[in-house]
Parts: sequence; C-alpha cells; structure tokens
Amino acid sequence: MTAALPDGETAPHSFLTDLSTGRLDWNSWRTFPRQSRTEQELGDRLVAEAATFFARRVDATAVDDTRALPDGLLDDLQEHGYLRLVVPPELGGRGLSPYTTFRLIAQACAHSVAVGQIVAIQNGVGAAAMLTALPPGPLRDFVGERLRTGTVSGFGDTDRAGQNNARPTLTATPVDGGYLLRGEKLFTGNGPVADLVAVSATVPGAEGPKVGAFFLDTDTPGFSIGSRVEFMGSRGLPNAALRFDDVHVPADQVLLDPDGDQLPPLVGLVALLGRIHFTGAPAMAIARNCLAWSREFIARRTIDGRPLGDYDEIQRTVTATLADVYAMESAARWSLLADGLTDRWFERFLTKNLLVRGAWRTVDRTVSLHGGEGFETVASKVRRGAVPVPLERALRDARGLRIAGNVDFQLDNQLGRMLLARFHDAADTDAGPAAHTAGDALTAAEEIRDPGLSPANQEHLRAVARLVADTRDLAADLVRRHPDPEQLHAEERPVVLLGRIAGELFNAVAVLARAAGDDPAADTEPWQHQELADVHVVEARHRLAGLFARSRNETEPDHAKISRRWLAGTHDQLVRH
Repeated sequence: MTAALPDGETAPHSFLTDLSTGRLDWNSWRTFPRQSRTEQELGDRLVAEAATFFARRVDATAVDDTRALPDGLLDDLQEHGYLRLVVPPELGGRGLSPYTTFRLIAQACAHSVAVGQIVAIQNGVGAAAMLTALPPGPLRDFVGERLRTGTVSGFGDTDRAGQNNARPTLTATPVDGGYLLRGEKLFTGNGPVADLVAVSATVPGAEGPKVGAFFLDTDTPGFSIGSRVEFMGSRGLPNAALRFDDVHVPADQVLLDPDGDQLPPLVGLVALLGRIHFTGAPAMAIARNCLAWSREFIARRTIDGRPLGDYDEIQRTVTATLADVYAMESAARWSLLADGLTDRWFERFLTKNLLVRGAWRTVDRTVSLHGGEGFETVASKVRRGAVPVPLERALRDARGLRIAGNVDFQLDNQLGRMLLARFHDAADTDAGPAAHTAGDALTAAEEIRDPGLSPANQEHLRAVARLVADTRDLAADLVRRHPDPEQLHAEERPVVLLGRIAGELFNAVAVLARAAGDDPAADTEPWQHQELADVHVVEARHRLAGLFARSRNETEPDHAKISRRWLAGTHDQLVRH
C-alpha cells in the first residue's frame, strides 16, 4: 500500500525535495523535533506501566512455544486501554500521539513481539487508527460506536495473489443498498479474534474499476475465517485468511475515493504510520534488547582471563549496535514527531526499512557475539543452566519484520519510483529538479557548517550533502537514459538501488540533525550523541559507496538470460550432479 497526499494538501519540507533538487536544506533539519516535557513525562509513565503489565501478564516463552495467547489477555488489553491508545478520549480512548504510541508498542514488543503486534495492529491499521481517515458521517459514527463499546480489529489488504498487484482481487459488486464482497484476504493480523475488520476491494464499473475500504462486523453472514497463518516469527500473533462469500456491506460502511482508482489517500497515509507501529516498533524493541543482552554477556565473559570487552572486535561490535539503535531512534523521532498524517509522509515511508534492517543487523551481530549461546533455544539454555536469552526468537522475529508490511526490496522499489517521478514530471519543463545544476548543488554542500557538530561530524555533514547532490544527478541521468517511466520501472535494480540510497541518506541526515541539536537535559547520556553519530555515518558512507558503485556499473551479467534458461529447465536437469 502506497500513499499520496489528498488533493489540495501540501506537506511541510520533505527529504524528497532535498533529493530531487540535490540541495540539502540543513536549516529545515537543524531543529530536531522533541516532545514537550508534559508529553515526555506522560510517555515515561505509560511505558513504565506497560513494562509491569506485560511482564506480569504474558509468559513470552510460552506464547512462542504454544502459539497461544494467555486466557483472557484480549479482555485485559481492552480493560487497560491498550486497544484504544489512539482513540479520542470522547470515545473512551487515550488519544496518544504517534510517537508516544510507538513507545508503548515498543515496550510491549520488548517483552513479546507477538503480543505487542496485537496492540500495534489495532492502533496502527485497525479501526482505532482508521477513524482519523474517515470523514464525518455514518461510517465514522459506525466505527466510533464500535470503538466506544470495545472491539478488536484488523485491516485486510493482502490477497492470495500477493500485495503488489495494481488492484485487490477481492471484488465488491454494487447491489441495492451496498456491495457484495467475494474473495479472500490473506495475512490479516488480528483476523481470527477481530470483531470488526476493514478490507480493500475492487469495485467494477462502466467507467473503470475503483478501490475502496469496506468495514464490517465479523458476524456478518458470508464472512468466515479460513486457514490460520503461523509465521516463523511473531509466534502467537492471531493471523488468518478471511473468506467473503457474497458478504453484504451497506453503502454507509464503505469508503471510496470518487476521483481515483486506488484507496482514498488518507487511508494510505494511515497505513504508512501503522506500518511503523507494527513493524518498526517491534524492530526497535529487538534492537534495544540486543543492546542490553550484549552488555550483560560481555560483562560476564572472559577469554584466558581477559575480559571480553577488552578485545578490539568486540568493542567494534558494541559500538556498531549502539550506533544502530541511535540511528533507528533518530529516524523514528523525526518521522513520528509531526503534527498530522500528511506531515513527513516520505520520511515515514523510508523509516520502515531503516528500522527493520537496523534490527536485523543488531540481532545478527548479537547472535555472533553470544557464540555458543546465540544459536540455542531458550529451553536448551535452561536445561544446561545457561542464561536464557531468547536470541533464537529474536532472530526469527526480526527476519519476519523485513517482510511484514511488504518485503523490503519492494519498498525500495516504490521509493525509487517516487523520486524518479519528480524528474519525469519535470522533464518537459524549465522548472523542478531538472533546472538545478550539479555544480550549484555541490558548491552549496561545501558551504554547509554547523557549530553543534564535532569536526568529524562536520565533515560527515558536507559529505552527506554532496551525496544528496549525487543522488539528484543519478536520478536525473536515469530519466535521461529512460524517458519512458514504464521502461525504467521494468529495469528494477537501478530503481531499487536509488531507493536504498534515499533511505541511507535520510537516516544519516536525521542522525546528524539529532547530534547537532543535542539537548543535555533530554537524554540520560548526552555525551554519546557526537560519538554515535560519527560511528553511524562512517558505516552509512561505506554502504552508500557500495550502492553508488553498483548504480554506476554499466556492465553486468545477463541475469534475464541466465534465469530464464534455468527456470525453463526440467527437474532432471536441475538435480543432475
């Protein structure tokens, strides 16, 4: 699911503008967003309460082993307000901001990713979240009443054919008073336990198909739960295929965009925010857990009497994980500490991959660090008296997050297309990205200074600004060589690499902005800002160098020919020794 701004609405300064012009507008980044003291204190209190609640109520190992939730957990989540985090107070909710909601979900996931994701789905893409996208009227009243009385909900967007088709294969046929839904949805979080679901479906019509969001109670005739889905990670998360056999949905419970053939823009913007909640918050929890597990492990281990923490490679492992967590926090704060759905939508799109890839690096690194204790189940560790760190579970959970909410490389593909669209749109005009010269952008990059940064980070800032200009040149060159967007999109690898570059650059800029705007009163260890920014950007520049080198490589093996020949082979040919 992608997002676009509603007609007539404009967003504040976006990193997409920096990339498309080749100029890093450092003044727009310099004031790093912070919560008010009141909001910070509220979040601190709620996070502490959540830590106590989930530790008392959920045996994470048992949930993972049995794939079953504790009896009565959903009722307890409802009673304690965890299924109404974003619901307005007038409907019995807490009315929390996006970042405070993210903090609470991350705390729940730090104990159990599966249980935390139940909360995330409800407040990220379920009815509680979708309420903000609904205009005043019968549909908003219907959803609001369900939330007032207490409901568990989910949103079904993935069809059996996959998530990346142009339109859903679930159909909604117009009939008197509403629509009949026919088809199936797959991978619907909270689906087996939901009282209310929303699904995307295609409405056929003489003027062409449209896509809408359809809201219905799960006791509606014709609705049923298909097969339960059991993931390799997030074990215990209620998930299932949903079947619709001529399910009648009243017209008052449908949201259509009269001017487009996709989901209404606000629904897509809600989904962007929700994706960070149900993938990014668990990723943050895993990365922070890995940091804590690494410290505890290193503190109790020696090799030939020498403390493990004295070894150079171990020290580098520690600082890499510290810097990854710092970078993930920076991206999340920049993206979520915004006023509305339309603010920083591009950065929110980028943030999902940054968080889940950061978590994957940290958990992979932590498994290696733990050595003999890193590739072992909790039960095995308990049997032999080892510290029962659940690294095996974290490894499975983290890998699944790179797929949830759309696989990571496809999100890179979509990001690359967003940037390239700026150049295709401006190709026949004298304005827009094509009007800026590479020389002007590079000159501006060399002039950037910030007294809030250390000398090393000052140099990083200028280097990143130069890379922003290089990204603009790379995108412009791709469009010059492929003026037809469809032709360029068909060559997916350059587009995917462009998306990866955009993400790495955004995270580097966010990290430097946070370090430059350091407020000692706002962090428990403010000395770390400059050092961790330095570590992160050094590694980001290495990754960016590789991405740019691959983007500029004009000679490659013929992957299409090789894969087609192999795929056309017979079984005997494939297994022949």
